[in-house]
Amino acid sequence: ALVPRAGGGLALSWGPALLLPGDAAVTRRAEAEAMLARYGGETFCGGGGFRAVVCPAASRGEGAAAEPRYDYFGPAAHKPPVGGTVVSGGESYTVCRCETVRLGGEELYVRAVLAPAAPPPDGGAALERNGRTFARAYSCFAEAAQGAEAVVPFGEGAPAQIAEGAVAWKLTLTGVRAESDADLFATDEFRVTAAGPGGKTAYTGCRWTGVESAEGGAYTVRALAAGREAVPGG
Repeated sequence: ALVPRAGGGLALSWGPALLLPGDAAVTRRAEAEAMLARYGGETFCGGGGFRAVVCPAASRGEGAAAEPRYDYFGPAAHKPPVGGTVVSGGESYTVCRCETVRLGGEELYVRAVLAPAAPPPDGGAALERNGRTFARAYSCFAEAAQGAEAVVPFGEGAPAQIAEGAVAWKLTLTGVRAESDADLFATDEFRVTAAGPGGKTAYTGCRWTGVESAEGGAYTVRALAAGREAVPGG
């Protein structure tokens, strides 16, 4: 069960119920999601963003050098795959174990055990301005968006067609750390070069739309990119 700690945050209890202060049993998924929204932080997995709780767990390994583990509690609609990556609080984790908690046949929330993720190959993503790298990100999630609009003829109540719009890329960069002399909040255009399984991809004409501080001095940066292209030899 998911239980609030006396000093704040949540702790893990392996009982069958989800508890709120006062030991009041929560039996509805909506209430579980409201609790996660209240206590959780912005989290990313598989390109989607949502709120979840990630907190240190008692070591379940063996020996003094056992790798630290973290408990994860997230909404039932987002099920991190075992071996996948979860990014929360500017840190990245690998999913070791995952299960969905149910009550009366209803999915309430997802709990998982996480381990610190290994550093990404090629540094994850580089943010460049005027040919110089000014920051690096652990990961880069990209989503295509088209500014399409409905065309409604005069006097009609339903659209006749959807007009073509400009295509842009919505980027979410996690674990961003600026170089020592760089201004992460400068409003000039920049370029993002991200490493992936099929090689490197460059997002051009970028401008940030939001910057959020995270734990450990890292940032989560949201940006819009005007173009996307493969990097030769990447």
